[in-house]
Amino acid sequence: MLQANMAQPYFEGSRNATMYGNGNYSVLDEVIDIDIRKDSLENNLHAVFKVRYTIQSPDKVQLPLLFLALYRSPSHRIKVNGKTISNQELTPLNYTKFPFISKLKEATDDLSYSIAYAENEGIAVRLDDLIYFNAPLQEGKNEVYIEYETDLGSDTYGFLRNYSLKYSLYPSKFWKSFGPIQVRLHLNGLAELTESNLGKPEYDTDTAKWTLHTTDKDLDIVINHKTSLAGKIVLWLHPIGIASLLLIGMVLLHVKLMSNYPKSRKYFFWLGIIVVPAIFYTAFFLSFDAIEWILGYTSKHGYVFLYVVTYPIFVLLYGLSLFFLKAYIFQRPSRTFFIMISFCIGIQELPDNIGIGSYLLVSQRNHESFF
Repeated sequence: MLQANMAQPYFEGSRNATMYGNGNYSVLDEVIDIDIRKDSLENNLHAVFKVRYTIQSPDKVQLPLLFLALYRSPSHRIKVNGKTISNQELTPLNYTKFPFISKLKEATDDLSYSIAYAENEGIAVRLDDLIYFNAPLQEGKNEVYIEYETDLGSDTYGFLRNYSLKYSLYPSKFWKSFGPIQVRLHLNGLAELTESNLGKPEYDTDTAKWTLHTTDKDLDIVINHKTSLAGKIVLWLHPIGIASLLLIGMVLLHVKLMSNYPKSRKYFFWLGIIVVPAIFYTAFFLSFDAIEWILGYTSKHGYVFLYVVTYPIFVLLYGLSLFFLKAYIFQRPSRTFFIMISFCIGIQELPDNIGIGSYLLVSQRNHESFF
C-alpha cells in the first residue's frame, strides 16, 4: 500500500515568519509514472514511483516541501530544475526542530507522529515515510522531481495475489491551485490491471494512462501478476475442479473394471471404494502446488489440510453411490430393492403387477455391452 503526495508543511507564523504559504504557488500539473518491477528472488511485485511537479513561483525562493510516501525504501532521488538536491533527515532525535511534526500521545500501529500541512489539519505518519527538503525555485515555472521505490501491499491468500497501490491527493488542496494529474502505470509485461477508482484507462502498449482534473479522491489501483493461458485455465478450474475431472475418469475406470471382470467384480468393488476417494483427495491437495508452479509464485490458502477430515464421509457416500450404481447396471433389482427406493421417494406401496424389468436400463444378460 502506498500513500504519497507533496505540499509545503505548515509553520506557525511566530516560529517562522519568513516562510511563504502555499497560497502563493500553483502546481500547473503533476505526472505520476509508476514503474512495476518484480523481485527476482521472491517473485513479488514492487513499484518505482517517478513523480514530476511543474510549480509556478512568483519569485525566486527557497520553498520548504514535505513529501509523504508510506513504506518507501530508504533510497530516493530529488531534483529541482534538473539539479540533484539532498533532503533533511527527520529522526526521533531531531524531529522537535521541525514545528510541523508532533509526537502522538496515543500511537496507532507504527504511526507515532503527526504532520500538519495547515493549521488544525494533521495526518499520522512514520518519520521514515517523510522526505523534507528546501526547493530552490526560480521565478516562473519550475520542475520538482522525486523518485523512490516502495513495496506494495498484497493479499497473499488465494492463488491470485492482488497488489494495492494507493496515492493520496490530500496535500494537493493546500496549493494555490493544482492542475491536471497524469497517471501512467507501466505494467512492463509483469502485471495486469485488476481494478481502479480512476475509471477506464487508455492503453499505450503495456501502459495504462489516466488524466485527472479533480483532486477530491485518492488514487486506488489494484494489480496482480500477469497470468499465462495455462494459468488462467487452472485458476478457472481450481483444485476442486481438477480433482473432480480426475474423479470422473476414475469412476468410469472403476465401473469398466467391474464390467470387464465379472468374476473379480466384488474385489474391484471394494478396492475402488478405498482407492478412488484416496486418489481424489491426493489430486486435490497436489493441485495447489501444481497451480502455484504454473503461476510462478506461492500463496497461502488457510487450513486446507482440514479437508482430510471429510475423507471418511466421502468414502461412505462414494460406496453407497457405487452400490446403487452396481445394482442398477449389473443386477436385476429385487422387489425389496424397489420397495426401499420407492419408500425413500414417498411411494408407500408398490403394486404387485408393476413391471420391474421395464425400469432397467441394462439387464443382466446384456450388461457387458454397456461399455
